[in-house]
Amino acid sequence: MMTSIKHHDLERARNDLLATALGWFRKERGVLGIFLGGSLAAESADTYSDIDLRIVVEPEHHPHFVEVRREIPAQWPGFLFNEWLPNTHHCVSHFRPFGKIDIFYYNAHKLTPSPWYRLPIKILYDPQGTVIDLVKRSRELPFTVDESEVDRSISKGLAAYHETYRRAERGELFYAQTLLDELRHHMMQADDWLHDRSPETTVMANFENRASEEAVMVLANSYCPCEYEAILAALMSLVRAYRKQVLALHQKFPLSRSLQNDVEALDVVA
Repeated sequence: MMTSIKHHDLERARNDLLATALGWFRKERGVLGIFLGGSLAAESADTYSDIDLRIVVEPEHHPHFVEVRREIPAQWPGFLFNEWLPNTHHCVSHFRPFGKIDIFYYNAHKLTPSPWYRLPIKILYDPQGTVIDLVKRSRELPFTVDESEVDRSISKGLAAYHETYRRAERGELFYAQTLLDELRHHMMQADDWLHDRSPETTVMANFENRASEEAVMVLANSYCPCEYEAILAALMSLVRAYRKQVLALHQKFPLSRSLQNDVEALDVVA
């Protein structure tokens, strides 16, 4: 049974978890810096915001931290479970009563200036000035959109469109529903690119607060029952809007991919 979680309990637990993590990492050999990203660093967090923690580690110790990234948070009070991907340098850990901490481990020798370090950062531990130096060297770097990112997103968006139709026609309606979300994701990405929004967060997070009015309307109206006719109607509505976005992306960016092929792919079912 779902029970109500008191906001002040969540915030107190999050503060305690951050204090525990900070105290633990500050004592560990090889840790050169600790800083926060995300909404806590930007001071825009709400009760349900998680902790985005970044740990800068000496090169010789980095493999060990990555290897035990799931074991570290499991030692702390309130631990529930981890979520992770193989061959990555981070782990997301969930804690009682409803908290989450996302810990990334950075190899100090591989840290290079990036516009990402222009986003809000709160330095918690930096005895040698490693993090502050990185931030200073990143200040003048602009965000740019790589052609390969746009290229890949268009291909994935078109594939989601085709596969949604294919699965709906096969009667695989649950699968078709998940593919509609894949298409929505790439439409959100396109809306950000077309309006020159800096990537301050993940594509889907807080999208309704920054998106164009047209994108919000189309996306909101596309959520439908898990029924064949409803899924196809939602798909066609999304594709009409996505067609405009793809044409605009070709105008905005010097893409090497074929506009004619994209148009044919967009019109294959419509």
